Amino acid sequence: MIEYVLTMIVVLGVLVFVHELGHFVAAKLFGVRVERFSIGFPPRLFGVKVGETDYCISVVPLGGYVKLSGMIDESMDATQMDKEPEPYEFRAKPTYQKVIIITAGVVMNFLFAIGVLGMMLWFQGEPIDPTTRIGYVEAGGLADSIGVQVDDEILEINGQEVAVWQDVNEAFINNLGSTIIFQLKRDEQILTKELSWDNLKLKDMERLQIYPWRPAAVGDVVPNYPAIEAGLQNDDRIVAINDTAINSWFDMTKIVSASADKPLDFKVLRGTDTLALAITPTALVQTDADGNETKLGRIGISYVQDYRDIDFLSSMVKGYDRAILLGKLNILGFSRLLSGKEDARESLAGPIAIAQAATQIAQRSLVQFIEFIALLSIVLAIVNILPIPALDGGHLVIILIEGIMKRPLALKTKMMIQQVGMALLLVLMVFVFYNDIMRLLTTP
Repeated sequence: MIEYVLTMIVVLGVLVFVHELGHFVAAKLFGVRVERFSIGFPPRLFGVKVGETDYCISVVPLGGYVKLSGMIDESMDATQMDKEPEPYEFRAKPTYQKVIIITAGVVMNFLFAIGVLGMMLWFQGEPIDPTTRIGYVEAGGLADSIGVQVDDEILEINGQEVAVWQDVNEAFINNLGSTIIFQLKRDEQILTKELSWDNLKLKDMERLQIYPWRPAAVGDVVPNYPAIEAGLQNDDRIVAINDTAINSWFDMTKIVSASADKPLDFKVLRGTDTLALAITPTALVQTDADGNETKLGRIGISYVQDYRDIDFLSSMVKGYDRAILLGKLNILGFSRLLSGKEDARESLAGPIAIAQAATQIAQRSLVQFIEFIALLSIVLAIVNILPIPALDGGHLVIILIEGIMKRPLALKTKMMIQQVGMALLLVLMVFVFYNDIMRLLTTP
């Protein structure tokens, strides 16, 4: 539980800081006085005042805000709003400056995501699987349901040629929600398989359940697992287990998974030498959705991941493309949720669920954890730009209305809109917390 709390503090702290920094910088750029920079919603807990700004931590750790002079926001402070605006107040600025200031948080979230995704590619290279040959098909998955088989080679998806596995993933995601036609090569035959999205949900995007063919070559060896204790090394190639020939990574994992606590005889190719190693897979217990427990064998190795170098500019372009794609997917998800095609109880995740996911990802990989924060930054941007009172999108609507009317709305009207918005947000918070808790209680 402490891990969840600490992880959530890190994730929310980064995202809220980035978002509010956008508002802060834009306000300063146009000479608007920033009275408070708060991580968390009121009431205020502690902080320090530097110049005209109070930098503080507030009680409700589910967001944050910058308090701009001359603007009614989450603080509900209407002091001095019945007087003529001062030059440094938000309400004294022209409409275009107000629009830039109020949307700067969303823009900053997207820029942050683009920067993170791009920098990750630049530092580590672009991960690729240089094949479109299928190495594994999950029984009961979408691919299995339309007759896709192991060793099929994917040639095209909806007429788009694919050269590496990342092309397959990208083409599949780009065509979510519409009919997807796979052109496959099986032996010497060219086949067509069609996946219709009728009666499917967005969560089914996770159930294509096909994976690329990979050689049974050792990438990383995990400390304190049987593989490293037996002497298995990076770049070793597993060619047989108990006299059964191993032709792929999935041939190997199938045998290991089914052999928890059972000794296995590995034949390993290291350079030009063939070695015999005895390895007993460690038993890990996995619980399915029905509460059934299964022991799975693990020896503590990962497959070899290929990377290709990418220059800085190209990495930023790909970071931008991926951020836009993730944004489109989230917008599609929200639209399906509002249209009733998705169940809110299944689709909406609150702080508890996010903390769980973030902690699990952080334990697995720092790179994946950083990428997860980038994804959440995009989600935060999209949620904030929704035209809901108290969110940036709600403020934007008011600014545009006032710009068209050439006069401000009545103070009482603004206060009422803000109060209704805060009430709606509180109801939503209660729902997502309840949803997270019920999910915890009903998950074995």
